[in-house]
Amino acid sequence: MSSRFLCLAIRGCILLLLSLSSAYSQYTNGIYAEFNTSMGSFTCRLDYVVAPKACANFIGLASGQRPWLSLPSGQVTTNPFYNGTTFHRVVPGFIIQGGSPNGLGTDGPGWTFTDEFSPTLRHDRFGVLAMANSGPDSNGSQFYVTVEPTPWLDDVHTIFGGLYGGSNVVYAINNVATDGSSKPLTNVVVQTVDIRRIGTDAQAFDINAQNIPWATGLRLGIAQAGTNLSLSFSNQLYVDNRFYTSTNLLLWNAIPPGLVTVPPVPGSILASASSPTRYFRMAQVQYQDVLFVPPSLLNRTVALAFTNVFGTLTITFNNPGGGSYTWSLGSPGTVTGYSYVQDPYRGRLVPILFSGVMPMALHLDFDSATAGTFIGTAYPNYPFSIGSGPVGGSFTASPP
Repeated sequence: MSSRFLCLAIRGCILLLLSLSSAYSQYTNGIYAEFNTSMGSFTCRLDYVVAPKACANFIGLASGQRPWLSLPSGQVTTNPFYNGTTFHRVVPGFIIQGGSPNGLGTDGPGWTFTDEFSPTLRHDRFGVLAMANSGPDSNGSQFYVTVEPTPWLDDVHTIFGGLYGGSNVVYAINNVATDGSSKPLTNVVVQTVDIRRIGTDAQAFDINAQNIPWATGLRLGIAQAGTNLSLSFSNQLYVDNRFYTSTNLLLWNAIPPGLVTVPPVPGSILASASSPTRYFRMAQVQYQDVLFVPPSLLNRTVALAFTNVFGTLTITFNNPGGGSYTWSLGSPGTVTGYSYVQDPYRGRLVPILFSGVMPMALHLDFDSATAGTFIGTAYPNYPFSIGSGPVGGSFTASPP
């Protein structure tokens, strides 16, 4: 290389470094997320010291440093998660919400993680960045930014940052026209989310050391089992197994996931071989926490101690569709029906119906294998929400 071209190259590098230095001079030490949207850019500073799980999860998804599960196809990918997503929920004077790949607010990265609450982080101003959720410990990828103080969200939603610049863009997004479901009539697209680390501490923050879930694709063994196929795989406790099948490699159907929280740990699953051509895909989400939520309530007794006027309701789930109960404030009766869903950190009774007590929808948050807290809603006019009200308290559960 001639001395002339060498000098030009060095000069170019110096100019680039000066340009980067100028671009980042607006920041003090910390970690920042730059949201580049179809309506302009805004920046949030991340509170990674107080909310390390939420920040590590967000950084990993935004940067592509942690793999995530594409729910429609079952593929595990490291594509930057937020690129191309939209602000699917906009409520004027309240929030802008994004982070849902399907644009409906019904999906996420394939996992959930626990809440992080602190008295030092409050919904007390414009520009709070927090996790959207569907109940305790159900954080995934969806987030919101407030446009006014919202103190009723304190200790309900995990705050993990706050607006640092671009308030005019947040205001503009918050004022777009929406439909009756608070969805913008014209999509507001998140084009990229760029993560900036300024300073030694910010550079040292390890997103892989915060005990958040990890998704991975898995190799399947396939063998004939009569008229079915036996799919074998490596398995362990605290893993959520996701199976998918397809006949054309374009449309994939999910077989219900299997979250393993108690032994025995299954190592195979039977699948239909009815189609001439069938493809299978499997992914696993490995949780770093000990999970206590049972896969079923069958043959368990759950005692609900309400904090309000309901007293104590002790339910025995002694058949797949119902059971019996005793009530400290009334006569015993039967459980006429219930639907139970196992999530990583909670079991959902949605709903549970009684012969002599009003129907309820309950979230059981297991702090151990035999105890926890619950929240939910009582429906005196079920299935209508007229007159419904919140319930909550603590519970104990018999072991499996």
